[in-house]
Amino acid sequence: MKNLQKDNINKRIKRYESFIHSSRDVIFFIRQSDKKILEANAAAVNTYQYSHDELLAKTILDLQAPETQAQIISQLDNNNTSGLLLETVHIKKNGERFPVEINSQGTVIDGEIILLSIIQDITRRKISEQLLEESENNLRALLNAVTESFFLMNKDGIILAANETMAQRYGLAMDMLVGSRIYDLLKPKTARQRKAQADIVIRTGKPVRFEDVRFHRNIDQVLYPVFDNNNQVVRIAVFGIDITERRKMEKKLENIAFNDHLTGLYNRRGFINIAERQLKLSRRSRQKLLLFFADLDRMKWINDTLGHEQGDKALIIAAKILAKTFRESDIISRIGGDEFAILAIDADEKTAEILLKRLHKLIHHINSRKDRKYDFSISIGYAAFDPHHHDSLDELMSRADMRMYEDKKNKNINRS
Repeated sequence: MKNLQKDNINKRIKRYESFIHSSRDVIFFIRQSDKKILEANAAAVNTYQYSHDELLAKTILDLQAPETQAQIISQLDNNNTSGLLLETVHIKKNGERFPVEINSQGTVIDGEIILLSIIQDITRRKISEQLLEESENNLRALLNAVTESFFLMNKDGIILAANETMAQRYGLAMDMLVGSRIYDLLKPKTARQRKAQADIVIRTGKPVRFEDVRFHRNIDQVLYPVFDNNNQVVRIAVFGIDITERRKMEKKLENIAFNDHLTGLYNRRGFINIAERQLKLSRRSRQKLLLFFADLDRMKWINDTLGHEQGDKALIIAAKILAKTFRESDIISRIGGDEFAILAIDADEKTAEILLKRLHKLIHHINSRKDRKYDFSISIGYAAFDPHHHDSLDELMSRADMRMYEDKKNKNINRS
């Protein structure tokens, strides 16, 4: 009976003979019950380096790496007539190990389950996967090493990849960050702005650059398009550089360039730079301005008689008086020597009267002190800016200077 069954199985296998021997892939017929190899093709002989008879004397387990045998037994036992696809490790006659993919399909012949197993050597694939994994690991290590934050998102804003700097800036673990929607991590207003910027990248295929402020840090962000084979934007790579220290340094340099070191007020360059911009804004908004020109009286006498230290103190007192006279929104500057210029924002003739009264009151208070060695005096004049006219800053300063000189002349004080 067993011989008859064996003959029937062999006859059925013979039907596939031309197919299995013409295949470049390894093909085995395996009896499920004892895992015995019933037939092997020429590709199997070439691959495993056993003769045909040697292979038929073995079970599939004999070709398995020892550490994989338990896995293969379990999976083959459950492989009835349903398909099975798995990766494992086989060993050649010379002891060489190599990775394989087994595609096995069961069929019943005379009550016995016979497995048709097609086996592919996947060494090249595994090497490619390893190289790809190493490349990804190297890229990830490189991205994590840089101080720039980086993340890759799809068109819907889903984060596909990110580096550690990005995770730290958002205070999230990497597994929480990847898969999140970037817009859900932002405040609603910021999210709308970022979505609009991403839409520009998707629509135009061009990078978008902007400066962002997060957690009191200045971040220079750039959104780069990533294209598919059809030249369509499918992803966006986002890089962010922390430029907080650069901005602080720029602020320091600006203070050095635009500020008077003695009084702490704007210097001439700072005043002209800001005043020119304010004049343009006021022309557009139809806002009135006043430009004041002030001069510390008898500065030469103070320096020559009391010394330059007292002269510096007098300039500092003048700066403090002007700061108390004018409003926080006004632009106050020492434009050189004993001269000061002030641009009063949203001010008219009535405002000028109030400001001048305040100035004279403060000067009177200084002079009422018993320890005063001389009468402190400031001459001042102003020019009104009409947004409907096209007066330049130089013209306003010239008119204000003339009125200041008239004030000095009325006091009978020499300009020196």
